[in-house]
Amino acid sequence: MLISLSVACIATAQTAPDNAPQLPADNAPNPAPASLPVPPASISTDRPGVIYKEAMHPLEVVRQSLDNWSDSELAALHLGMQMAREACDKMNPEDFNNDDLYDLAHLCAFGQDWNPANTAAQRYIAGKAPEHRAQAYAISVGAFVHLNAVDLALGTTQEMLEREPYDAEVAYTLRYMKDELETKGNPKALELAAEEHPKIIDALSKGTPLKAAHGDAMVSTGLLYEMAIEAAFFARYVGDDAQAAAFLADVERALPQNAAVTAEDRQEIDGVNLQYHLLGTSLGHIPVIRSSKSPSPKTQIGPNFGTATVLVVFPDWCAQCKKMLPEMARFSSANAERPIYTYGLIFSQNGEKTATNPQKEPLATQTIEISQETARGFGITDYPLGIVVDHTGVIHFIGVLPSDAFNDDGYVGKILTRIVGTQLKPPAAGPGRD
Repeated sequence: MLISLSVACIATAQTAPDNAPQLPADNAPNPAPASLPVPPASISTDRPGVIYKEAMHPLEVVRQSLDNWSDSELAALHLGMQMAREACDKMNPEDFNNDDLYDLAHLCAFGQDWNPANTAAQRYIAGKAPEHRAQAYAISVGAFVHLNAVDLALGTTQEMLEREPYDAEVAYTLRYMKDELETKGNPKALELAAEEHPKIIDALSKGTPLKAAHGDAMVSTGLLYEMAIEAAFFARYVGDDAQAAAFLADVERALPQNAAVTAEDRQEIDGVNLQYHLLGTSLGHIPVIRSSKSPSPKTQIGPNFGTATVLVVFPDWCAQCKKMLPEMARFSSANAERPIYTYGLIFSQNGEKTATNPQKEPLATQTIEISQETARGFGITDYPLGIVVDHTGVIHFIGVLPSDAFNDDGYVGKILTRIVGTQLKPPAAGPGRD
């Protein structure tokens, strides 16, 4: 997750950090255990464009994390940010207008000089020029978040939603803010999702990708569906099953039969629907190819789930996912008396039987190899996918995790606190941690 570049990403019409719809109800029913559901169909491989997107996906995922950048790339990024900050410090937003004023806001945001970035963005918004106004709102929202002024960020987001045409820029900024609130455990995430709901449902009902009023930003139909259903996940989390059902019904009705849905869109829609319907169900049997910390190659997950169990599912090529495993181990160790169990579930996408060699690649936590078909049974389309179950094995959370999810005051701790009902211990400091 590109925390340091999140504002720049929004301002250039790229997606904000991906935290897929998550959030279950704590009082969900506990049906009898069952096998994993049948996963959605794989992407059709008979069209070159679809194959190309699927082939590029691993590279895109790897590029999204600064953890995977080389030393030279990080040095270049640091140099560019330093240049931007030094230039920003020498400039006064009052000396600029129109496109130059927006460019200054963008420059200062890249340099992470948040006060002048926000000042320039707000001045551009006040000027009422339409070309970059939505992007200026996005910069202002991100600046307030980084300045820990969450209420001002939320108010600016709500102002944007009220005043701007609902387009791709607005949708991406709303997603960023909802995810920021949710990962911080702020219940206003649901309130914001409810405010956005009528507009995103209207956009989905058009049956076409959502484009920006100004610029090239676009939200695919599949991603738009995923953004829309997020409100249902949030409502499930707080235990409002009736509201969640109403949100879900709106989303399902909104997508027309003749919608412009590609094979990739269909996989995304099927995946998020599957994840939603897994909430409140018992974790089925997970076929294990082998385990990295057991003499038995068929170690089972459960039936003892401790106080709660966290699964993190990812493909063997996801380097930033593997980097989460030591933090998972420290988190589990810090809460061993409860206990909280953590497992890394690795699968191969290239048809090979073995995803990783635990003897040659120690991964610090209980690491289990599963099949790609098993991973697809969780509706997985992005990584790392987190799954949290309670002491009975009922799924209370399923969704993509940020890279710092197991850190001090991280998202997983907040999820588990909601399930367990008491504060968890932060992980002990490890190598490379402050």
